[in-house]
Amino acid sequence: MILCLMKIKFGLLNEDLADIFSVSTTHVTDVITTWLKLLSAVLGKLVFNPSKETVKGNLPPSFQKVPYCDVRHIIDCTEVFIEKPNNLTIAAQTWSDYKHHNTAKILVSITPSGMINYISEAWGGRTSDKYVTQHSGFLDIIEPYDKVMADRGFPIQEDLALLHAELLIPPGRRGVSQMSTSDVKKTKQIANRRIYVEQAIRRLKCFIILKYEMPLSLIQHLDDIVRIAAGICNMYPPLPRYA
Repeated sequence: MILCLMKIKFGLLNEDLADIFSVSTTHVTDVITTWLKLLSAVLGKLVFNPSKETVKGNLPPSFQKVPYCDVRHIIDCTEVFIEKPNNLTIAAQTWSDYKHHNTAKILVSITPSGMINYISEAWGGRTSDKYVTQHSGFLDIIEPYDKVMADRGFPIQEDLALLHAELLIPPGRRGVSQMSTSDVKKTKQIANRRIYVEQAIRRLKCFIILKYEMPLSLIQHLDDIVRIAAGICNMYPPLPRYA
């Protein structure tokens, strides 16, 4: 278990781990393969969607007033650099114009307290944030009257409306060169609360294996690695201040 956690946390090469534990690299590979599945099954259970009552009972001060008291999900996508695939089709599907690199894209949702309550499987970096949100299974956990906070890259108002839920995003310019005072204020209010999902993603990227380019040999284990990291992050203290 320690060997596997060291692999995730520090991104060590299998050869280095073999030296540290005085075993063969083949044994290291077998241990990692076995323990990633096991740890994912156990720690992945710490990533779950709490009830409305639980979320409301643990709202930080900045979310206790209307319209933010009904926010249950704050969402964003993150990308993990991956080694360029040999298959040209897969290479094209994983190419991210935003990162200028081959990546895997993952949708992350947190509660207002900073707990990760949903994490998607990995998608190719070329996939849009909207498509990942619509097809990853995230919408399946939405309940009536939930509010979802996101940035303008998530135009999913209609999808949520069909589920009797609401999207909170910063207002757009709507064809004018300058936003109104009220729109500027709303944009700032949402940005000050959305920052927690960015901090949650930053916690995930503290696991070095998710911060730098992932070798092709580990791509098949990416979903398990992300679930393990997310489960461990959910044992950290809350992100917002409650004082």
